[in-house]
Amino acid sequence: MIVVCRSPKGGSGTTITSAALAMMLAAQHRGGGYIVDLTGELAPALGIPDPPDTQPVDVNASLKLLSFAPRELRTPVEHNWKEVANQLLSYDAPVVIDVGTGELNESFERIANRTFLVLRPCYLALRKASNKMSHGYLRNDGIIVLEESGRALTPTDISTVLKTPIVSTIKVDPSVSRAVDAGLLSSRIPAALNEGLRALVEVLSIPVPKKPFL
Repeated sequence: MIVVCRSPKGGSGTTITSAALAMMLAAQHRGGGYIVDLTGELAPALGIPDPPDTQPVDVNASLKLLSFAPRELRTPVEHNWKEVANQLLSYDAPVVIDVGTGELNESFERIANRTFLVLRPCYLALRKASNKMSHGYLRNDGIIVLEESGRALTPTDISTVLKTPIVSTIKVDPSVSRAVDAGLLSSRIPAALNEGLRALVEVLSIPVPKKPFL
């Protein structure tokens, strides 16, 4: 199973959601799992050192991190995305790809079994998502909503406007920020993330046929 998480707007929680989803899927799979970083934010969010370029490093006992993100103050590395996609297809384990707000390259789009938008119930994020989807961008299989108290918009509003099902609702809770700030996210998934993603993880843990190599 290869899962892509992305968002039309920064600050939506895509990195933390991707990390929690990958950790939960890896824990369910006998062979562990992988998370792919295209943003450069995953290692610090997980509380681990920045990994070497393209080399897998352990996040915890079940999850490995692969980073293909640009590094600060370094010359950008040109990746052969077709080769990277085939590498991910070769893993007999779940893979979660954190795209952030970047464009999803064609190779990753072709190998993904599921693509999810991560959104907060924010007018600006909803407007960006609606504009892009109306022009054929941000193709996805469902929305993961980070629900905040006091917002005028609801998950139902988002689903109605974007004509897309909500696959998970995660309640925004200070315990998540505390876990990230303390560098503990890789060792302990906060209850709010666990509860919000549990049902989706059960669905994604059902084996599906692999996409063909590119």
